[in-house]
Amino acid sequence: MNMYDGMRRVVGMKGTGHPVLDWTWRIAVILFCDLIGAISVNNFLTPARILAGGVTGVAQIIHHYVHILGVGTLFFVFNIPLFLIGYKYLGRRFILQTGIAILGFSIIADAVHIHFQTPKDPLLMGLYGGVLSGLSSGLVIRVGGSMGGTDILSLVINRLTGRSVGSIGFVMNAVIVILSMFVFGVPAGLYTLVSMYAASRVVSGLMHFQQRKTALIVTEKPTEVSSEIGHKLVRGSTIMRAYGAYTQRERGVLLCAMTHLEMSDLRDLVQSIDPNAFITILDTTEVIGRFRQNNP
Repeated sequence: MNMYDGMRRVVGMKGTGHPVLDWTWRIAVILFCDLIGAISVNNFLTPARILAGGVTGVAQIIHHYVHILGVGTLFFVFNIPLFLIGYKYLGRRFILQTGIAILGFSIIADAVHIHFQTPKDPLLMGLYGGVLSGLSSGLVIRVGGSMGGTDILSLVINRLTGRSVGSIGFVMNAVIVILSMFVFGVPAGLYTLVSMYAASRVVSGLMHFQQRKTALIVTEKPTEVSSEIGHKLVRGSTIMRAYGAYTQRERGVLLCAMTHLEMSDLRDLVQSIDPNAFITILDTTEVIGRFRQNNP
């Protein structure tokens, strides 16, 4: 296995088959994300008086008044009770990786300061800071952890009450934006809002990267359609036998998982074989097992 394959498996949340290699890659990705997050806060957001979301934003506000404590240190302190709560209610693997992310960011944010020229425009600073922050959080989530803070609190509340995970983060970030306006002025609060939006879009994009779809194809020619899917799209499919409720005629139902980019090709392929085929496309959050058909 080369380095490219290892990183591809980690970012795609696919295991390498070796526990030590899996954990090594995951920790490497988490620490890299911590570095990106630290650069976002130290080089873009804080110099422009723009706040990050969640606990990091609270740490920035306190650091503004109490310079003796670094943002990383405050971030770590605030995450201690949240981590303990998460350890009780969330999965051990998730909370362990989250703990590594919290500790790594806390150390890197205070100890590592990379100096390079940044734009002076606060809008650009907010956008770049938000993109880097979203990239950091999104990649950690993809390997099965989180950056801590309100992510832990939201998941615990969701586990106990069933309430939406996003609502907790929304309320917290709304408070951060209002505090930013009071502490740094209204323009800073608006730039903070822009930065948070950029971060959320990046996280959303990473979560839906190569979004999987499941196609259910009802056709009178299941064997031919399945053969063409395997030949032209290099995807496996499962054939199930069914009967039409109205016609009482036997039909085949194909189940096939693929990316959203292949939906157009699938539609054209199926209709070229069976113009009367019925196709239903379902959103799929995760595919476990052989996703791409391998040649023997």
